[in-house]
Amino acid sequence: MLTKNSKTCLSESFCKMKKGSAFIFAFLFFSTVLFSQNIAYVRGVIDTLSSPGFYGRGYVNNGDRIAAEFIVKQLKKDKLKFFTPDALQPFHLNVNTFPGTLELKINGILKTPGTDYLVMPDAPSMNHKYKTLLLNEKTLSTPKLIHKFEKRKVSGLSLVADTGFKDLKNKKLQESPLLLKISEKLPAWHVADAQNSNKHAEIIINRNALPEKIKKVSVKVEAIQQDNYQTQNVVGYISGKVCPDSFVVFGAHYDHLGIMGSKAYFPGASDNGSGTAMLLDLAAYYSQPENQADYSMVFIFFSGEEAGLLGSEYYTSHPLFPLSKIKFMLNLDMVGTGSEGIKVVNGSVFKTLFQKLKELNEKGGYVKTVSERGEAANSDHYFFYKHGVKCFFIYTLGNEDKEYHTVGDKADILPLTKYPELFHLICDFIKIL
Repeated sequence: MLTKNSKTCLSESFCKMKKGSAFIFAFLFFSTVLFSQNIAYVRGVIDTLSSPGFYGRGYVNNGDRIAAEFIVKQLKKDKLKFFTPDALQPFHLNVNTFPGTLELKINGILKTPGTDYLVMPDAPSMNHKYKTLLLNEKTLSTPKLIHKFEKRKVSGLSLVADTGFKDLKNKKLQESPLLLKISEKLPAWHVADAQNSNKHAEIIINRNALPEKIKKVSVKVEAIQQDNYQTQNVVGYISGKVCPDSFVVFGAHYDHLGIMGSKAYFPGASDNGSGTAMLLDLAAYYSQPENQADYSMVFIFFSGEEAGLLGSEYYTSHPLFPLSKIKFMLNLDMVGTGSEGIKVVNGSVFKTLFQKLKELNEKGGYVKTVSERGEAANSDHYFFYKHGVKCFFIYTLGNEDKEYHTVGDKADILPLTKYPELFHLICDFIKIL
């Protein structure tokens, strides 16, 4: 829980970090980055951001605050300037969280959150045992059976929805306190719908985690609705040597999904430890006198992206310098692969700049393809675009890492396949602006 004395909270949270993470953390703080695309440095950043002591960079145990403080220390190490005294831009959000007890038992057998099942982010606190009612193609095979189900009282039952439940389009499902949805594979977990808790809970469970017959289901969930929770963007900059009042903005969100109960956390190495690390690497590069750019370079690390692009929406509504002074904004989100090239959102909008990016790639032979995409509200570039700022959102392509919004998005499996090449391509692109 967030307290008024954020510095004390941060100190206490840092002390809870494991020794291995603390060693990496100290190394990153006191080492000096002497050259660009330092893979050892980048991997160290991602290892640290996705370590258990950062609690999935969410809104339990000050995970977002710990990550923000880490980023600030890195920016200070590289002697960046700040628009605010502490480099932070605070704002508030509402979020439903699962900080403690979370148990699901099927026929008395305890299941594992994150791998066996996912609790939907708007679930309320619960502590109850339920008899079950199975909904599938057999039990709902005719209009008569569906009508019978619709007339049945289900307020004390757990509904178990198997094949065919998607065809049941009525409000009856919401009358049950618990809907258990069977899935062949757990989907990506999202928290964008977690602003408020619901009276009705939904849990998605992997079919492989179920017995042949489900007789009883017991659930314990500790949910805490945090209203007006204070989080923060982190903003630093390097003055331009020719046009200090014109800006190139680099953006990446550092927040992730947080934790699901006390035993499962979402590391977020690819999403978006990779983008955060690249921004810090770029900041270190441009902070070197020999690499100082003509325009001022601004580095914005957004919070609240996973909750609905809230940090970038807040920033563009409360800019720390006029948005009209931004020459270009480049957003980086999930840049840890690259075997199949990169995708450029807004590439078909700003065609001249996109073509220049393609030409630079062809000349340098950096990545396999630079493919365009139209406008999309899928990351933190979007609100800059809506405010009239020219911008791209770049993410890498490739199946070498398939973990997305899962507990398996870990640093040790993130390949960084084309990280150095993408770094050089970005630097080449900035030179032509």
